[in-house]
Amino acid sequence: MEEGRSFRDRTSRTDSGWVETTIEFVDAHDEAIGSFVAECIELGAVGSMEATIAHETGVWADNPCEACERATHVQLYFPESVGIQGVVDLLGSRTRTLKGAPRSPDARTRIIRCRRIENEDWATSWKGSFPPERVSGRFWVVPPWQATVLPEDAVPIILEPGLAFGTGKHRTTRHCLEFLEEIAAQEESFPRSCLDVGCGSGILSIAARRLGATRVVGLDIDPDALGVACRNLTLNRLSSQILLVNGSQACCRARFDLITANLDAKTLMGVQKGLWSLLTEGGLAVLSGILDRERDGIATSFQNLGFQPLNEKKDLEEGWTSSLLRKPWRP
Repeated sequence: MEEGRSFRDRTSRTDSGWVETTIEFVDAHDEAIGSFVAECIELGAVGSMEATIAHETGVWADNPCEACERATHVQLYFPESVGIQGVVDLLGSRTRTLKGAPRSPDARTRIIRCRRIENEDWATSWKGSFPPERVSGRFWVVPPWQATVLPEDAVPIILEPGLAFGTGKHRTTRHCLEFLEEIAAQEESFPRSCLDVGCGSGILSIAARRLGATRVVGLDIDPDALGVACRNLTLNRLSSQILLVNGSQACCRARFDLITANLDAKTLMGVQKGLWSLLTEGGLAVLSGILDRERDGIATSFQNLGFQPLNEKKDLEEGWTSSLLRKPWRP
């Protein structure tokens, strides 16, 4: 789960507690879960966090019936005024929309527990669940409420945890951040211009600007994702230094020295010609969101277009592959 608004932002002063609901997702893609949670936030939830069932909820869920299935548990928090039955009714209508999503066609979800919890000091104590986290060699994701001392060479990115895709917890995002660091270390200078396709939370746009890119554009077709990105740019004091665009690659006219695209295999195949045309000669492309079984097809397709493979990262545990490519100079 990635980005969200703090509990303090959305809680009514008349509420003395919250309704905590624990939801189990089986075989649901991270982006589908993120979209589900984001919709719940828009409908009144004041925050969310990923849960470890045995330790945090005291409830043991049934094991998935197939070895290939993957269960994820999320806790959503609603103002007490919504009521337990109101929360159950609202989530009941939302859970039916998850199955059949393009990336989670076989997803299942259910409410495991719904309970009222007292206000007390929990409105701020929950924040302790999100300490600063090192997400690559130098990049650290830091919640906005954390005052902490980081290593001298650390590059902080301030993000609010809780909602959408892109706070560095997912391996595909970490691959991209690692590639950006390596580019900064190996190239004579960091690319001056960067296009972040499918920018989501804006984490890669922020990272590119932190490393030295002077013209950075974050592009996304999802206006809700851009709302999250806009909030994160404000937190990092980069609102005037990064341009956010709601649209496709057709919105871009200029070329870029670096393009990041943390998407999925189907989307990457659909945008590959656009990436080629928007990249300068000698420019670099970071591709991520590719499952191992999709790797060969993506690699062949991009190489046939003219891209030169430079490096590759693999996550053996979850089966993700990410690639660094270059558009060659004309002879």
